Amino acid sequence: MPEKPELTKPKICFTDLDGTLMHSAGIISEPNHAALEELHQRGIYRVLATGRSLYSLKNVLPHDAPLDYAIFATGAGILDWHTKELIFSHDLDAEEVRKVCATLEEFEIDYILDNQVQDTHHMQYRAKTGMTDFWRRVDHYKDFAEELDPNNIDQVMAATQFLAMVAQDREDLYHEIYKRLYPLSAVRTTSPIDYCTMWIEIFAPGVNKGGAVRFMMRKLGASADDIMVIGNDYNDLEMLSISPNAYVTGNAPLDLRRKYQTVPSCDTNGFAEAVRRWLHQQDHEANLKGRPAPPNTP
Repeated sequence: MPEKPELTKPKICFTDLDGTLMHSAGIISEPNHAALEELHQRGIYRVLATGRSLYSLKNVLPHDAPLDYAIFATGAGILDWHTKELIFSHDLDAEEVRKVCATLEEFEIDYILDNQVQDTHHMQYRAKTGMTDFWRRVDHYKDFAEELDPNNIDQVMAATQFLAMVAQDREDLYHEIYKRLYPLSAVRTTSPIDYCTMWIEIFAPGVNKGGAVRFMMRKLGASADDIMVIGNDYNDLEMLSISPNAYVTGNAPLDLRRKYQTVPSCDTNGFAEAVRRWLHQQDHEANLKGRPAPPNTP
């Protein structure tokens, strides 16, 4: 891969993976791949921001995917994609784990406890209602899953997150859990399994995609005006709110499409279109700055 040119002001493209950069068939299309390459050629950093665990991410992307950094587990960890070095992680500590477990036990909901950042795919599960979506996720990770006993929660010294699953119309439960657990981070998203069930992901304070985006902006020295962000679901809200150059794909929920610039769906290369629009805007602004000032008029 050719060396990335140095820019006077660093620029970054942040993108979600599933339902955004990746086609619903689980591939990155040729136009989206070409857009990632063009960003590199222009000296722009490419940062993935996904809810997937590091284990899951490495299973769906080749090691040489055209990326510079990967935010994973909704911001609980950040990986230098070239060196595969973990440059940031933030787990729930033992006290926070006990607090979340005690709170979730008060509700009749299924939930999962994921191990620390490097081993997020290892989990303990607590079945209370037995939702189909819950059992499908447990089955997917059956080689890494065991039943959780709340009476032994003191043995857990740290964890990436808790994942509670509720019906899509139970926003009241999300708001109640959010309120009860604050200042822990409770992030709402839509199940990538049945595209219907509401997932409530609970992390350490400040852990979300927005927090990870700000970390990368500080690390690379970029301002909000010099980044673009694209996503497709509610767990992208924290990062979408950071930049004026925020896009959602056409498969995003209606309320997100009403709020942010909308491009085609993930299956019709929405990511490539967002990059095209952003780069066109960047070129236009650069041309304006390079023009001489208009003469004064009486």
